[in-house]
Amino acid sequence: MLQKETKERIQALYRECIKALDLKPRYGQRVMIAEVAKTLGAVREDDKGIRDNDQGIAVVEAGTGTGKTLAYLLAALPIAIEREKKLLVSTATVALQEQILDKDLPNLKKNISLPFNFALAKGRGRYLCLLKLDKALQQLSGLLSTTVDLFEQSPEEQDKELYESMLLAYGKGEWDGDRDRWPDEIEHDQWSHLTATHRECSNRRCQHFDNCSFFKARSAMENADIIVANHDLVLSDLSLGGGAVLPAPDKTIYVLDEGHHLADKALNHFRLELGVRGTRKWLTQLEKGIEQFVGAAGIPHHMLRELGEAPGQIREIVQTMSLVWPLVMEMLGDQDRLRFEFGQMPDNLRQLLVNIKDPLQSLLLCLDKLTDALQKSLDPKADGDFSVDVAEGWQAPMGIMHARAEQMSEAISWLAVQESQPTQKTATQENPQVELPVARWLSKVPYGDDWDIRISASPISVADQLRKNLWWRCYGAVVTSATLTALNSFNNLSFETGLPNWANYQRVQSPFNYPELGELQTVNLASDPKSEQFQPDIEAWLKDNVDLTKGTLVLFSSRAQLEATRDQFISDWYDQLLCQGFLPKAEIVRRHKKRIDDGEGSIIFGLASFAEGIDLPGEYVTHVVIVKIPFAVPDDPIQAATSEWLESRGRNPFMDLTLPAASVRLVQACGRLIRKEDDYGRVSILDKRLISHRYGQLLLDSLPPLKRIG
Repeated sequence: MLQKETKERIQALYRECIKALDLKPRYGQRVMIAEVAKTLGAVREDDKGIRDNDQGIAVVEAGTGTGKTLAYLLAALPIAIEREKKLLVSTATVALQEQILDKDLPNLKKNISLPFNFALAKGRGRYLCLLKLDKALQQLSGLLSTTVDLFEQSPEEQDKELYESMLLAYGKGEWDGDRDRWPDEIEHDQWSHLTATHRECSNRRCQHFDNCSFFKARSAMENADIIVANHDLVLSDLSLGGGAVLPAPDKTIYVLDEGHHLADKALNHFRLELGVRGTRKWLTQLEKGIEQFVGAAGIPHHMLRELGEAPGQIREIVQTMSLVWPLVMEMLGDQDRLRFEFGQMPDNLRQLLVNIKDPLQSLLLCLDKLTDALQKSLDPKADGDFSVDVAEGWQAPMGIMHARAEQMSEAISWLAVQESQPTQKTATQENPQVELPVARWLSKVPYGDDWDIRISASPISVADQLRKNLWWRCYGAVVTSATLTALNSFNNLSFETGLPNWANYQRVQSPFNYPELGELQTVNLASDPKSEQFQPDIEAWLKDNVDLTKGTLVLFSSRAQLEATRDQFISDWYDQLLCQGFLPKAEIVRRHKKRIDDGEGSIIFGLASFAEGIDLPGEYVTHVVIVKIPFAVPDDPIQAATSEWLESRGRNPFMDLTLPAASVRLVQACGRLIRKEDDYGRVSILDKRLISHRYGQLLLDSLPPLKRIG
């Protein structure tokens, strides 16, 4: 139960903020503060300070203009400090993360009487590794000859000046080693030589440990009351058991902002893939590398058997992968993608992958011992198996190979397992833990100047993983967004993310007077999106209805349609038109705002990433055009596998999956119009199915209550 003193403290902090920041008190904001505080305050701790009751998770859909960031910070921070927990704020997009770090938290810290510190958390891959920078410069100067070439890790001569300037800036304290804080864009190939995976990093054994940018950032986190991260890092940390990079879940109150992205982010995180050609190539490199290593360093007595057998194990795996190639070639044929029904891989392909397991497991044990021995040998005070010079030259490349072998082993385990055949058992909200299939498919992908066939596997739902790793383990959590419900229900979110039924689900309405601020126009074109006439019809409508002197955002569901429409208008609208895919997103927004500021008109043609997270208030956008209902791409393998599974259980995939997802996207798209209390304008939807199909009314009922016009 929320203590009276804590409640009064939160109320006092809110009054301080309203006064100091000259804000208008908002009813919805106060409701959100109260619900989050009440939920977190109801957590009961055991004698170790760990949550031991079914409380502490608040799910709040906060309409646009609620001021949700301030609400959850003011509600959760005093409780986190009082109970000695970390408050971890996670976002799905860089834009929101930057807003919280650069604006919201500094303003809050400056204007409330509760002192706190905050820090940014990023994955290891965003930070400079001084050891690798030093090696890259030595190699470019001809002072170092190592195995790097063998593993395709050679830095390019033209990057030497960049690396030298980085070393100088870091040494002077003018740069903290964070890739995102370097003043210029750094290409992936340039950065890959400068950052270390957890397998390459030797931690405290590294000679640069005391000056390491990653560990300095981790140290700053230890002193922070609020840690800002992103969903990908949170999911990565949880998959490693929690507490690997971020604070342990049972010591953390999570705020998952943009929570409608959590399930999709998790699905991408748990997807595993195996490129047939790519795998054979790096295994061949590994065999050569081990031979070269043994020639340079010798074999410790206790590793004679493992290292002696490793080349044979690699050849066995490569030979099996050579048999996989013609098989998947024949299966794929002329297609770019082939999905296996109910995730059931053909027995002949599955058996080949099963055959890889034993030699791969033995190889992993060998690499584990080898990388551990190399790590220990980096410490000159330890009695290592190798000289420090050998360890420094081989630890990083062998660490890369070890990590690849681990990824391959995990992928094989997902690809080769055989689930039970589907039954007619039905999953419900009360019984969500029905066994779900794993989606599996083949796809043709670019590979250098050629192509490869990738074998992929992904769960169709991450509810169970999130339930076990997050909801059952965290001290508390707040899931929030402007769009958490689908078709006015939390059911879809709960099913996708595994959120417990006992969580506190709340909807906080936007303070905006939508009927007075804007209009929603459902356009009854002569054709619908399935007709060949639809493209000419939308072009004719745009020509007649877009005001070239105003700010307009036109949202497309497919790149092909965007480009076809651009081709039609580019000559007549050359001075007004900005198209996604032809300029960087940030540059489009910058040019668009400048044109409007200069009293000119500007039109943006955008895809899904312009339908949310873009803030163009006031005159920047007074007309949002949505070309068609944003249904998911029908050939997405995970979507198709989920639909197949739902149908096998007597459910309607369109009503249970496709329509709710489209509803969320449509609400997000309409939300681009009214961003402030004095905004105005019109949303026009050119998809007549909103009028002609029965489900159209369900979608319309979930949209902001703009004034309806025909």
